[in-house]
Parts: sequence; structure tokens; C-alpha cells
Amino acid sequence: MKNLSLKLRSLLVAFIALALFIPFSVFTLDKAFTESLTQAKHNELKLMNLALVSAFELDGDVPYMPELLYEEQLNLPDSGYIGLIVFRGEIVWKSASALHNTINQPPAPATVGEERFLLTEEGSIERLSSYFTYAFTAEFASERDFEPVHFYIINDKTEFNLEREAYLHTLWQWLAMLAVGLLILLLVGINVVLNPVRQLISEISRTANGRQPHLSQRYPVEFIPLKNSINRLIDVEAEQRSRYKNSLGDLAHSLKTPLAVAMGSPALPDETSEALQQIDNIIRRQLKRSAAAKSGWQAKVDVEPLGKKLISAMKKVHRERNLQFALEVLDTCELRGDETDLMEMLGNLLDNACKAANGIVQLTLKQEGEWHQIIVEDDGPGIPHAQKSVLLERGKRLDTYIEGQGIGMAVVSDLVAIYEGRLEIENSPLGGAKVILSFPVTQ
Repeated sequence: MKNLSLKLRSLLVAFIALALFIPFSVFTLDKAFTESLTQAKHNELKLMNLALVSAFELDGDVPYMPELLYEEQLNLPDSGYIGLIVFRGEIVWKSASALHNTINQPPAPATVGEERFLLTEEGSIERLSSYFTYAFTAEFASERDFEPVHFYIINDKTEFNLEREAYLHTLWQWLAMLAVGLLILLLVGINVVLNPVRQLISEISRTANGRQPHLSQRYPVEFIPLKNSINRLIDVEAEQRSRYKNSLGDLAHSLKTPLAVAMGSPALPDETSEALQQIDNIIRRQLKRSAAAKSGWQAKVDVEPLGKKLISAMKKVHRERNLQFALEVLDTCELRGDETDLMEMLGNLLDNACKAANGIVQLTLKQEGEWHQIIVEDDGPGIPHAQKSVLLERGKRLDTYIEGQGIGMAVVSDLVAIYEGRLEIENSPLGGAKVILSFPVTQ
């Protein structure tokens, strides 16, 4: 449940609610409809029974009923309605509709002046498995005294059951259609409600990628505090990064002047001069490491134009070497971060390759799986295997490879680690070193 999206959660809750609500609604409506139908049947049979009472006459001890009654259902055989009159414990009259029915025993009579309405599931009337019975007892004057006469209207329940089943069938159909309509409406409603969330996520992504400086779209009032908080976070982060870099720059400038004065003194011994140079290198390296703090709200830097710019610069710096530069772009290569940091890494690698190359320096950009790769190769003497291991250890120098390369490669190694990348050194098919920088692909 925790991994489900808000849309799926809402639909699941709605489905469960409908799965519980619809059967309960069917049960409730069926109960109400059945009670209403039963009450209507009670009223119908009561009116027919009163018609029997009105038509009945007692001449002395002889009961009399007309041959045709006003209620047509009692005149038609197999109509589903049966009329009975019981006098002195015997059936003295039954309607023409009971022609094909054998009545073994009449239902229990009601008391004088009272009515009884009941449902019999296993009756004593042939061909009727279940039926309604309305019974009423009235007193008539006989030769002896006033005697009770029991009147019955019996109705087959088959038609009642068919009407109820038809109602249930229609009810299920309409409620199923209503449920589908509600789910569709809910799905549309969820999309409308979640649309601002999708817009906010999209805008945060664009801001994180550096495509825009702030969240600027209009959102519902519930999201305004979140939007303002994110914008404040962006501003504070940018201010802190700028203030941090400015402070580092001020520190570098403050240290540079005293070091330059000390190193420029003609009376310094060689050991002291070398120690001051090492201090200067350490300070520059640590300042660059600190300034390269990775930020999550920076734009992606396209490596290709930067590579072209650095190759053009290397051609000028090393023009006396008559080197041949090759740039091979197999895939789009991007790095989210500071352009200065990328220029520092790529510039150091190209400069080292130019110093080591006999005549060819090649830069290749490609994507390998989930990694962007920057590959710098040369046709120089290469790097011995033992020195490769030393070079890949963070904080180690490689002064023995090419003069001036130690601090540069150390900075490259630190920057690669800061940007969660990988630094690999292999042998190039050109004959020299092959340095591979790999950075994770970011969306």
C-alpha cells in the first residue's frame, strides 16, 4: 500500500467503498420494495375479501353466493387467486378459479371482526407451493343465532416472486452502471485534483535541472506555502554557495600575496622554497575541493562545446608541439554541476595528455549504460601500472609522471569523487594513457 500512487490509492478506496455500498444498497432497496409490494398485496386481497363478504348471504342455515363475482380473477380458472368460504367447519363455497386446485384443509381462521394476512411456504393447497392468505371472519344471522362465517382469499406467490426478481435484476443493472460511471467520474476528478501536483513536480524538476531559477506557476492555495518554501530554499542555497565561494576566493587572495612575497625572496634556501611551493599547491588544491561542493539546483552542462573550447585553447598553448586533436562525440554527454569544475577536470586531463603525447590527443564523449563517459587518450609513453594505482588514491601526488601534473590529477580525482563519478586509467589503443571519467546519468 505504501508504494501505491495517490491515484491508485484513491481508486482502490473507491472500489472498496462501492463493493460494500452497492450490495448494501441492493439489500436495503430490496427490503423496502418487498415490504411495499407485500403491503400492496395485502390491500389487494383485503378488497377482494370484502367483495366476498358483500356478496355472501345466509338464508336460514343455507349459504348463498352468486355464480359470477365482480372480481374477475375469482371467475377464471388458474388465475392464481382462490376464494373460500367456511361455515360451521366446512367449505361451503369456493371460487371458479379453484377448479384445478384441491384444498385439503383451509387455513386457520381469524377471530370474529379480525383479519389475518400471512405467507404460507408449504401449504395444503395442491399446485400451490407458497401463497398469500387473507382471512376475515364475520357473523351472520342463522336460524339459531349469529354464527361466524370465515372468508379466505388465497393468492399464488409466483407472480409476486417474478415481479421482485425483475426489480432486483433491473436494480443490479442500474447500480452497476452507476458504479462504472462513478469510477470514471472519480478517475477524471482525481486527474483534475492531482494536476497541480504533477505541475509542481515538473516545475521542481525543471528548477533542479537549472532550466528556470524559481517556481513561478500559480497553484491552489494549499500549495502556496510549499512553493514559497522551495523558492526560499533555492535562494538561500544560491546565496550560501556564492558567499562560500567568495569567502574562499578572499582566503586564496589573502594567502597568495604573503606566499608570493616569501617565495620571491632571493635569500631563501632551496629547501624552504620547495616547502613554500608545496604549501601553495596544497592550499590551491584544498580551496578547489571546497569550492566544488555539489549543488542539487544546478543546470546540466553540455560537455561537447566545452571540449571544443578547451581543445582550441590547448592548440594555442601547445602549438609548438604540432599536436593533432580529435573530438569524437558518440552520444550527448552532460554533467549537472558547476561549469568551472568540469573545465578544471577536463582541462587538466587534456593538458596532461598534451604534455605526454607524441603527436595525437583524442577526446571521446559517449554514454555507457547509466553513465556519461569522458575519455581522454594520447599516444605518449603511457602510465606504468604501479603509478596508476598511486594516481587513483585520493590525496596522492604523481610528480614522477610529468612535471606539474601531480596537483592537477589530484584535483581531478577529488572533483570526480564529489560529483559521485568514477576515474579509471587504462592503456589506450593509441599507445599512451587512456583516462576515463564516468558520471551518473541524471534526469
